[in-house]
Amino acid sequence: MNWNELLEQLGLTTSKLLIDLLIIIVVFVLAKLLHNALSRVTASVIHKAENDSNEEHAKELITGMTLLRSVSRYVIYFIAICIVINFLGYGSVASNMVAAAGIGALVISLGAQSIINDAITGFFIMFERQYAVGDYVRINDYEGTVTSLAMRCTYLRSWKGEKIVIPNGEIRTVINFSGEYNTAVVEVPLPYEIDLEETMKILQEEAEVFAQAHADICNEAPQVQALTSFEDSAQKLRVVQKVKGAVHWQFERELRLAIKKRLDQEGISIPYPQVVVHEKK
Repeated sequence: MNWNELLEQLGLTTSKLLIDLLIIIVVFVLAKLLHNALSRVTASVIHKAENDSNEEHAKELITGMTLLRSVSRYVIYFIAICIVINFLGYGSVASNMVAAAGIGALVISLGAQSIINDAITGFFIMFERQYAVGDYVRINDYEGTVTSLAMRCTYLRSWKGEKIVIPNGEIRTVINFSGEYNTAVVEVPLPYEIDLEETMKILQEEAEVFAQAHADICNEAPQVQALTSFEDSAQKLRVVQKVKGAVHWQFERELRLAIKKRLDQEGISIPYPQVVVHEKK
């Protein structure tokens, strides 16, 4: 069978085939241009939001734009496919959409429930404001900063720079560290020989000085709690301080260093396990 016979059996001519191909190319090029234009608009909004003084409003706006960019990709190309089918003479755009929806339902019944589950969960995450772009979160067993919230996936960037992709439908537990506040907790091991009450006063003084130096992130005055435990070679005091969300780790590290320097100045050593050996004569 030659080329002309094949076209004749398909009810086509060479000119009609070329026109159909041209229409398909034009439709998908226009879809690509439309998606690129929308991406530029969302990128512009995101750039302006990054300079917004209202941090919460900026996060919501950035999250909405990233989700819109993801959803628009699916919607634009879905409509483009329906238009192409219409131009090829297989029904109207509306009927094609209905047929595509029917095919979609069939696909779901054949095992694509997870795709729809991912998309629906993504919408609920945004509308319930569980987290936003820029928040530091722990999702299931993964931890990092949310870089993007797409229709099907949430993207995290770990502190080591790893890009983590989590399907929205697999999200079971979320801990958002970027809330109103977090509590910085520093355990201080001390030797049993010291004057405990005097040492508590020293720690309280040092914690207050440190909090004043970081007043922009501290919500309340620090507290030195009473003894929290007795260890083999040390007794432990706990210093707690409420700070702004997602900065408590850095605060704890710097406070430990400040406390260590102050204890050195006071001549109080940090205890460590020691073994005393008695030699039998």
